[in-house]
Amino acid sequence: MTRNSTLTVTRLNFDKNEFLDFQYIRALCYETYGGASVGEVVYIANEIKRRGGTRRDYIDVWTEQGQHVAVLATDALARGQRLTARTYFLRAYNYLRAAEFYFYRHQPVEHRKIYLESVSNFDQAGKLFDIPVEKIEIPYEHGITMPGYFLKPAQDSTPRATVIISGGGDGHGEELYFIAGVPDALSRGLNVLLFHGPGQRGLLHRHPELVFRHDAEIPFGAVIDYALSRPDVDGERLALYGLSFGGYLTPRVAAYDKRIRALIANAPIPNFRDFLLSGVSEIGPNFFHALAGRLANKLSGNQWNILVDCLRASDWVWDATIDNQMLWTSGAQTFGDFLEWAKSYTLEGLEKKITCPTLCMTSEGEGPSSAKYVRQFYATLQAPKRLITLAVSDGSDSHCGISNLAHTSMLVYDWLLEVFAP
Repeated sequence: MTRNSTLTVTRLNFDKNEFLDFQYIRALCYETYGGASVGEVVYIANEIKRRGGTRRDYIDVWTEQGQHVAVLATDALARGQRLTARTYFLRAYNYLRAAEFYFYRHQPVEHRKIYLESVSNFDQAGKLFDIPVEKIEIPYEHGITMPGYFLKPAQDSTPRATVIISGGGDGHGEELYFIAGVPDALSRGLNVLLFHGPGQRGLLHRHPELVFRHDAEIPFGAVIDYALSRPDVDGERLALYGLSFGGYLTPRVAAYDKRIRALIANAPIPNFRDFLLSGVSEIGPNFFHALAGRLANKLSGNQWNILVDCLRASDWVWDATIDNQMLWTSGAQTFGDFLEWAKSYTLEGLEKKITCPTLCMTSEGEGPSSAKYVRQFYATLQAPKRLITLAVSDGSDSHCGISNLAHTSMLVYDWLLEVFAP
């Protein structure tokens, strides 16, 4: 495992930057559930490189391919080929999602336009499923609603075990269909609720002021209220599954809201600021790694700003990642501000308040810092618990086990069925 492995050991090597290479893995692995084609993703990577590999090239090529596949979907639907159209719409969604991921957020009109175009394709696909895919609006506060989806295995009102799924700091509620292996949950007889909370794409594009909040139990409480208001939800079998930054959000919710009867944290983040500094010190060019690694806990906010500005100037991927996945979602203006904001995102002292059965997951490719924090959290838990390490030998070592989604989701939902067994 190399010192800069923070997302995955298993690499495609489409780009030397690990973060960008992971985005290709991310898009490609959704092929498991009909959301990608190997040939198309390889073509996209090569075409981006052929054009020069700039941020604009990255956005343009993903957009062009997404729009091309959307035309194929529309044509197939016009011919009555519903299954073909559904797959094309899913792929169009995924490729446009990839374009939106690194879009210039300071161009809000264009940014939101490409986001809505991606969602439109997902919704078109949803209409073509054999199972119900219900688009929902969850009452939140001050008249604002959180967008989401409710999926269930059959068109009836039978109360079923239900899993609420939360993504992370770059989360799309629609993308959770793929990254959380929703088809595997449905095939096991589970209902699934996906949503965009504060700080996540669907809500940020509507209300840019609604950034992440450390008291996640407030917005999640509204989601739980909504779930329990439905006659097709068994309130005694309600689970919460958090991925990426959801590994902070969902344990926090389980500590405060006892209506949650099972928790999956993939992976737990007990102290976000410490976790962030550990991860940041392991990435980037040699100059950044050397300074950040030695001085991570000694640098002032302004000193961090200078160092991170150099990192952002070194590669557009770092610039876009910091801007879109950190500053936008937190409301921070600088990286120093972001570190100050992150101080309140801690689970320390809450572990013993979690009483429901809990599955903790960690991936070998996410580096030693992530594994350390997961094991610290797991050791403190007093609830019934299980720890699973997603391994290189299984091809599931990437962030959240995304590189082998079928394997990861099988582990999650089989464990959940065990917990909810009569």
